Amino acid sequence: MDNQEEKDLRWNELLLLLDIDPEWFKKPDTERYKQITRLGRQIYEQSEKSNVNKIDEQKYRTLISYGFTLKQIATEFQVSEYTLFNWRKDKGYIKTIKRRNYNEKVN
Repeated sequence: MDNQEEKDLRWNELLLLLDIDPEWFKKPDTERYKQITRLGRQIYEQSEKSNVNKIDEQKYRTLISYGFTLKQIATEFQVSEYTLFNWRKDKGYIKTIKRRNYNEKVN
């Protein structure tokens, strides 16, 4: 089963659960609520993973060298700026800096 078939199955299962109880969101302690939110997260994560695959690193570097903004690059790859941000972080284009405690002395 490929990625799209899995996604379609999850969507169908989600739609079935939503159809059974249209007011599921008012009952956060139920098993149905947990199933629906779990499926929603799985579908979202699967979409994000497939979107990341749209980004070509060589083309990204070329667009950066031409002065494209990150918003323009995200549009070019048809991904959200958030997806592009996460891709850049995973690839090491964004360095995370540990901040010092306010009370820590600076030497």
